[in-house]
Amino acid sequence: MAGKNPYLTAQNTLETPRQLEYRLFSAVTRALMDVRPLMQSGNPADVAKIASAIGWNRDVWNHLMPEVLDDANPMSRDLKVSLINICIFVNRHTDKITAGESQDLEPLIEINRNIMDGLK
Repeated sequence: MAGKNPYLTAQNTLETPRQLEYRLFSAVTRALMDVRPLMQSGNPADVAKIASAIGWNRDVWNHLMPEVLDDANPMSRDLKVSLINICIFVNRHTDKITAGESQDLEPLIEINRNIMDGLK
């Protein structure tokens, strides 16, 4: 069993896909909240933490899109369109933060919280 974590395997077996998604959004949202106080910092270590958190958030959203767009996905067309629009917003807002045009993480945090509320 080299390379396998039996605890992680058991945890993943016991969680539903919604629970896994909730846990993922919870973790990435916590990372965004943790770096919120660092947004004014010019310290390279803080900037790296911010970049990591917002990059992770972007990755989560971008990795969800193929599932949303999959024809086999039973979501309504309206819900799919809404999620695609959210992903576009997340990417644009992340670009603004990366470019130094914004320091506001609240929209990203709020979006994730709303998704978490829907996954409960």
